[in-house]
Amino acid sequence: MIEAGRRHSDVASHFGVTQITISRLASRYRTTGSVNDRRRSGRPRVTTAAQDRYIVTSHLRNRFLTVPSTAIGTPGRTNNRISANTVRRRLAEKGIKARRPYKGIKFTQRHRRNRAQWARNHARWTRHQWNGVVFSDESRYLLDRVDGRQWVYRRRGERYSDACVPEVDRYGGGSIMVWGAISYHHRSRLVVVPGNLTGVRYRDEILAPVVVSLMNANRGLTLFQQDNARCLSARVCSIYFRQQHVNVLPWPAKSPDPSPKEHLWDVLDRRVRRRAPSTLQELELYLQQEWNAIPQTDIQKLIRSMRRRCLAVRDANGGHTRY
Repeated sequence: MIEAGRRHSDVASHFGVTQITISRLASRYRTTGSVNDRRRSGRPRVTTAAQDRYIVTSHLRNRFLTVPSTAIGTPGRTNNRISANTVRRRLAEKGIKARRPYKGIKFTQRHRRNRAQWARNHARWTRHQWNGVVFSDESRYLLDRVDGRQWVYRRRGERYSDACVPEVDRYGGGSIMVWGAISYHHRSRLVVVPGNLTGVRYRDEILAPVVVSLMNANRGLTLFQQDNARCLSARVCSIYFRQQHVNVLPWPAKSPDPSPKEHLWDVLDRRVRRRAPSTLQELELYLQQEWNAIPQTDIQKLIRSMRRRCLAVRDANGGHTRY
């Protein structure tokens, strides 16, 4: 419009801006050939490119290194030290952020080697082979959860208000141990185990009345899986397996992640927690009811994941997996 001969005041009124703004834009256009803002220097970075690489490398070498310690040991361009927020920004630029760590089982080299070898041996098993396995495990359920995963929404100063304090027993208010077994088409009854489980009790109260009966009644079940707990791998149990001609699937030590039962216990726990049991009797009743109410399709989905679990352990070379 200016090049066409219009006055600055007419252009300013047309666009609803001041005449000074139009004059500045016209002057900038005559000088630079554009009306875009020119680049400004901005606030200079307090760290050099080499310091940025040092910050990132330090936290990649030691993943549990704290941000304040890095800030103290890194001098800035114009001052003796940089702030912790500067370190966080440098790490965020490379996609590194503080997250809650996964707490895994402590493995030795022997554990990792045995886990990797087991995964390689079973990674090519077909779905039909896994369908013939009876997976078993035991788990303990507390009446009150004390794991600290509950959140409360409150205002400042309400930390100790009755409405914001969940009252729980320090030791969980009592617990119940249960044992159960699943296969692709079947499941056992949920066995409540009072007291401590020994090898003799495991044989007399679980193996004889539950496991052997389940496998004899369903000829498609050819293997029995259990972990390496001391009471389960006792000599009396091994002798009983040989007498009853029950084939036990070899299982590597410290390997809860390949077993689908661990996920099933979590499903059972969430279903029971929704009903909020207040006594041990209610907890036992809800455990029995919810165990029977879990759809068999959920169990089948877990067993179909066995090949993926084996591949995950193999690819991790016997290390920790997402399962």
